[in-house]
Formats: sequence, C-alpha cells, structure tokens
Amino acid sequence: MIKLVAIDLDGTLFDAQKNISDENMLAIKEARKNGCYIVIATGRPICGVLPTLKKLGLDTENDYVITYNGAKVLNVGKNELIFSTTITGKTVKELYFEARRLGVFIHAFRKNEELITWKHNPYTDVEVKINHIDAHEFDFEKIDDNEEFLKAMMVDSFDNITKAMEGLDKKYYDLYNVVRSSKIFLEFLNKSTDKGNAIIALANYLGIDIAQTMAIGDAGNDLSMIIDAGIGVAMDNAFKEIKEKADFITKSNEESGVAYAINKFVLNK
Repeated sequence: MIKLVAIDLDGTLFDAQKNISDENMLAIKEARKNGCYIVIATGRPICGVLPTLKKLGLDTENDYVITYNGAKVLNVGKNELIFSTTITGKTVKELYFEARRLGVFIHAFRKNEELITWKHNPYTDVEVKINHIDAHEFDFEKIDDNEEFLKAMMVDSFDNITKAMEGLDKKYYDLYNVVRSSKIFLEFLNKSTDKGNAIIALANYLGIDIAQTMAIGDAGNDLSMIIDAGIGVAMDNAFKEIKEKADFITKSNEESGVAYAINKFVLNK
C-alpha cells in the first residue's frame, strides 16, 4: 500500500501552461482521503510553491513539502523545518568564478531564502517570476566563506548551459550534487542533497517504509527520488535517462499522467 506520493511540478503535475488538470486535482484529493500523504517535491522555494499547495489543499499541519530539490523539507501548516542541508559561501564564490570562466550567469539562495545574483540577467528574471520573489544584486567576491546557502545555480540559455556542463571542471561533479533542473538552470547542492534523500528523511520522520512511497517526475532533478522511492514513475514526456530508471512510465503531463499513476498504484482503479 502506497502511503506517500512525491510529485514534481514542472513537466509533471503542471501542463505546458502551468495548469493542473481536473483529473490530477481529483486523484490527489481522493488519495488524501485514503490517508496517503501527497508531497510536492520541487526545486522552488516555499514562496514559489505555496500558491500551488493552497490550490491543492496541501497547506495544513498534516502536509509536507520538499523544496530546493531536497535542501529543505517543511511541515507546511506549521512552517516547521523537518530537514535541511546547505553549501558554504566559499563554495558559492568558487562557483561564481567558474561561471565567469564558462561565460554564464549565476545566482544563489541564502539560507534565509534571499535570492542574490552578481549581475541582472533575464534568466534570474525567470526565477523571480515563477517564484514570486525579488533578486538582489550582490558582489559575490564579498560573500563570507562561512555563510550558509541552500543552493547555487548557473543560469543561461539552453545552448550555453549545455556547453557549461561540458566545460565544467569535473571536480564539481565529485564535490556537489549537480543537476539540470530545466533547460536554463544548472543547480549545485550539497553532495547529500537530492529529492531522493529528502523522501527518505521524510518517510523516516513519518514512520513510513520507503517501499510504501511513490515518486513521479520528468527531469534530471527527479532521478534520485524515482530511484529511491518504492515505485519510481516517469512521465511519458520525461528525459530518456529518467524513463530508463523508472519502474513505470505513465501518461504525459498533457494527459494527466499524475492522475493515471495515482489511480493505478494508490487508488487501485
């Protein structure tokens, strides 16, 4: 019996217009009535996902959310931190110089969730828009080495981020969890930070066997939870490497694939 379902947003629960279908809404509602935890697992900060949580009714003291690709797990209703990981200011400064070498922009989220960028750019503007937050320009060379950050992100066009991934000093792949969360975002997190570890931490907190969990996603930042969950579900529109590791491939985000998976594995329809 599945007792916890972790669901990604973009490319998964959302369709191309960032809408949630009636079918997805109904399946989530029915699963919750059956006592299943529905947990949104996203790279966004809490302010960027809260409108969706409220729309789904997932904003009570019995609801949890995974943010920053696993760097934070929160009780939504209580705004209580359950689990958190960080990287250092020294790391962010090193990544800043690496981004400059690679010719891409960079921004970072401080532990207090303030978004900073070294230079205004259209890609950070995308972050600002989708998460309903402000970005502040800050001299990255003046970041304190011991300051804590939730994550840093190299941001630029699809082609430039692809080139940056190819040219990135290989040591960063060894030192940090490096995930491409979208075409224009390349994220750097604590080595232990990913959605999979966040699900494990939350399941342990709730006393749920990891075998009784299911994860649904489509992109590189969803891979860990698809591997670690009891049932890993890839969207039909998912990246090839996600589909290869999934236990099941559901319908696309344009065909209410989340509802299809919940109906099959949680509601037994």
